[in-house]
Amino acid sequence: MAKSVWTRVRERLATESGAPDPRQRQYVVLVIIAVLAGTAVGWLFELQIPALIAGLTAVLALVATGGQSLRSDLHRFVWFSPALVLMMTIGPLLVNVPVLAALAVAVVVFGTSMLPALGEHYRIGGQTFAAATLVSTTTGIGADQPVLVLLASAVSGALFALVLRVIIGLSDPTRATRVAVARTLLEPGPGVVESAAAAWRADGSSTWLGQVLAGAARFRAARETLLTQAQQSDRIEAERLREIVAQADQVAAELARAVRARACTGLPAVARRDPAQAVLARGGRQDLPDAVRGINQALDRIRASVVRRVETPLPPSAPGARRERFLGAVRAHLSFRSSLFRHALRCTLAVSIGMVIVLLLRDPSASSLLLALYVVLQPAARDSMTGALERTGAAVLGVTALALLITLLPGAFLLVPLVIGGMLLNMARLRADYQTLLGCLIVVTVVDQALRLERPLVNVAISFAANMAVGAAIALIVGYVSYLVLPSSILPDVRGAVRSTVWSVSELLRSVRAAGQGVDLPAALQAANVLALRRTQDLLGMPALLDGTGEETDDDRATRAAAIALDALRQDVATLAFRPEAEQAVAVPALRAVDDLLGGKPTAKIPDVPEGSAPATELLASSLVENALHARLAIDRTFGYDSPWKTYTIAFVRPERLHIR
Repeated sequence: MAKSVWTRVRERLATESGAPDPRQRQYVVLVIIAVLAGTAVGWLFELQIPALIAGLTAVLALVATGGQSLRSDLHRFVWFSPALVLMMTIGPLLVNVPVLAALAVAVVVFGTSMLPALGEHYRIGGQTFAAATLVSTTTGIGADQPVLVLLASAVSGALFALVLRVIIGLSDPTRATRVAVARTLLEPGPGVVESAAAAWRADGSSTWLGQVLAGAARFRAARETLLTQAQQSDRIEAERLREIVAQADQVAAELARAVRARACTGLPAVARRDPAQAVLARGGRQDLPDAVRGINQALDRIRASVVRRVETPLPPSAPGARRERFLGAVRAHLSFRSSLFRHALRCTLAVSIGMVIVLLLRDPSASSLLLALYVVLQPAARDSMTGALERTGAAVLGVTALALLITLLPGAFLLVPLVIGGMLLNMARLRADYQTLLGCLIVVTVVDQALRLERPLVNVAISFAANMAVGAAIALIVGYVSYLVLPSSILPDVRGAVRSTVWSVSELLRSVRAAGQGVDLPAALQAANVLALRRTQDLLGMPALLDGTGEETDDDRATRAAAIALDALRQDVATLAFRPEAEQAVAVPALRAVDDLLGGKPTAKIPDVPEGSAPATELLASSLVENALHARLAIDRTFGYDSPWKTYTIAFVRPERLHIR
């Protein structure tokens, strides 16, 4: 056990080649020194609470603003950290003003529950801010401190988070962007290119990484086209095509290493290899599909870009694109027909009821009630109650075990700095798993209050466990009642939802295609974008509505795959809508091919997208084709077709209209 833990620690502190990574080691050393110093200062000068607030602020700031390049992380830090510092300062003071505390919690929970519509980093930032609001306003941590002490503690925690982020990123500020772009050459499946493109745009849109992304997107589209043609071919031809894909994956893996590297003076022989040559040398048919030529063209483009590395930025998207996307998201989800809106209401109602109970009890141990409630609601799942009972049991049993541990363990106060240090060293895990973040905050809260309450620890353990159970019960009751009141369905129509989503994405696609051909229809384009956003977000929440008590079924996996692929396709089309008109025309062939695939035609080919005209649009055009192929295969599986890629026409159950109600 100890050996495996030590091995994982060494891997985290090393580079890809196995050499020590000075950035990670500096980060770990700084975290350890800061935790030890904070613990010592807090203990010697009776500043435990200010030190705890500073530590929590640093953790929450790093969770919400990290994950991309230094430039984009600092940009998010500029607008997020003041709001976080303000909440960590004012939150404890609101304990004496219950009405304002309840109002602040309700507003923040509702607002942050809607942020997933704007993107992944908005979701993470919103969830983190909601957690900060619950901790600062309901736990009573810092309620006995002067406002200047609270402000100084929060500011010092935010500044420490800033120092940590700068130290780990200053020597190689674009490393996270290169890693995200390299993933497009390694990980198949929908959504990978969109995530990498978002990281690339946030980091300034350097030319060489844009060229790599355009080449990688074309490579992925050609790769998926070959795999699709393999499914439609006889056994011998299918084996030949799959072997070409395997050879191409080996070349792409070597190129991914070169993309991740800070500099590249040359490529190894494996990275320069032609994937089809080894297959052709074995004999058999010597003619190759057009998709093989697409793979070779894409790999050549990546090779040239990796070696030359032109850092100048590419032109940005059309002015007002961010504003239009924001307004579209607001229009799409401020409606009872939006599952995201319904879940935001559900979270707000449950938290408001819990807040009333906390205020009526006037017991510090009741602070865990709201955090338990939020864990059970699982805010990222929208309409979900799947697994709620399991999360309820885990939360209650976990807090009970923790309280018993505090009772039996001498020096239990050391659990707080240990948890804070562990959170600082596991930022990636906290960003990826919101329940882990909430669980750590519950541990810190329970330990801190159990040691400050002047009651037998056994009674404290019982109080915390009872309050956790009450919070979980509120979440379950509100969730169940909301299914009966709000316009959702306990037994969702999966096929109808898929048809509706395909239709809305197709309408958006046709609107952008018409705009690329010179037709001016801004109202129809905006309406189609709003409807497609709502439909794809609803479909993304659909797997959570399905029965998840046992193992995931093939139908569940097919629905999830269709949702992810259609949402990635919608993102590409919506992004293309805000590119300059001349660039939109470049993607018209790809839009036509995608329209055919979604309409039921079995054609799978690489459209003729001119190279060198606009990398940002080229990567969108190729990504459109890849995501359409993924979506078409998932749609076939969802509809239960025995033979994939058959010709069909999707028949819509009910008429749809583009105006937003």
